[in-house]
Amino acid sequence: MLVEELFTGGTEMKIWKFDNEPSFAELFDIFLYEFLYDKEKYVSEVIDLFEKLGVRKDSKILDTCAGTGFISLFLRKRGYSVDCIDLMRDEISAFRKNAKKLGVDNSIVKLAWKQIPKKYGVGKYNFLFCRGNSFIYAAGGWNEWQNVNCEKSLKSYETTLRIFYDSLKKGGYLYIDKFSDDESNVKEKIAKLRICGSEEDLYFNIERNGRTRIARLMRIDSHGREFSVPNVAYNLSEKELENLLKKVGFRKVKKITLESEKHFVIWLAQK
Repeated sequence: MLVEELFTGGTEMKIWKFDNEPSFAELFDIFLYEFLYDKEKYVSEVIDLFEKLGVRKDSKILDTCAGTGFISLFLRKRGYSVDCIDLMRDEISAFRKNAKKLGVDNSIVKLAWKQIPKKYGVGKYNFLFCRGNSFIYAAGGWNEWQNVNCEKSLKSYETTLRIFYDSLKKGGYLYIDKFSDDESNVKEKIAKLRICGSEEDLYFNIERNGRTRIARLMRIDSHGREFSVPNVAYNLSEKELENLLKKVGFRKVKKITLESEKHFVIWLAQK
């Protein structure tokens, strides 16, 4: 993937160029850096949070949804020890490519959340990340269509949170986030693409309908044709998540604010 910068009428415009069909992970990287985050500010704020909580460079940290490497590769670059897992092959491939670019350890394990106890045991970590709105897909629906079952989803959320709780040392912290209750339906253009010489636009699309939330990265070509895969999950409320965190045993559950996190609500839950 190459980035071409054009200047038209004094305005800078980036075109993301691909010689082959891009994977979802490659498109998601564009979404991360062009839409979701100011990387340097976010990493700085997370490190400030670590310092307040007493999380050191020799502390044990687990990123349960490492994806393409944001934020864990940047923490490794700064000397932190972060174990990384993800379930999607395209995300893992992009993670390793990004690690190579940064010159850091590219280790990541292909692992489902339910497999964490078998792989890592219990009571090992000082800090767990489940960030980037990943938790809502504990019941499936990432890059696939599903008919959302409320009862099944809530049960999967509780089971997953118990695994996270058990993975932490006493006094350890879980950083978890999700979309806000007042999130609006949206279809917003976030980037311009050139794929095998053809121009396309990349959109971010959210549809919330009853108890279902559908998120898409949507490519639209010059003929108006749409290409996307859905991410479909239960429309989990903030109160439901707070109640589940308390139910599985976290003794302190509070919302925190990072200036650079403009899209998701963050909770810090202490064991």
